[in-house]
Amino acid sequence: MARRRRALHWMLLMHGDPGSVTTTAVTTAPNPSTSGGLVTITATVTASPGPPTGTVAFFDGNLRIGTGTLSGTTATMTTSTLSVGGHALRAEYTGSSVYAGSTSPNYTHTVN
Repeated sequence: MARRRRALHWMLLMHGDPGSVTTTAVTTAPNPSTSGGLVTITATVTASPGPPTGTVAFFDGNLRIGTGTLSGTTATMTTSTLSVGGHALRAEYTGSSVYAGSTSPNYTHTVN
């Protein structure tokens, strides 16, 4: 047991604490939206203990479309530049010195 604790202590000293686990989800409003209309994209980042701090990057596929700063557990951005069709949106929380980063699953947003 003592050997295991020493190994864990050494690992933390060498690599740092990975931080508290976070979970990120993304939603949009309205969905569907109309071409040229405003869309609010909201990321919710949860952690225990929380709330986390830092920034969230928003992506449409692999294209980074904006960032937002967490206020409580949410970060938002607004855009009117999404093209007609389906979009696979996701949010990536970059993490902090206390919280590990996380990425939301893709969220389908439709522009008519």
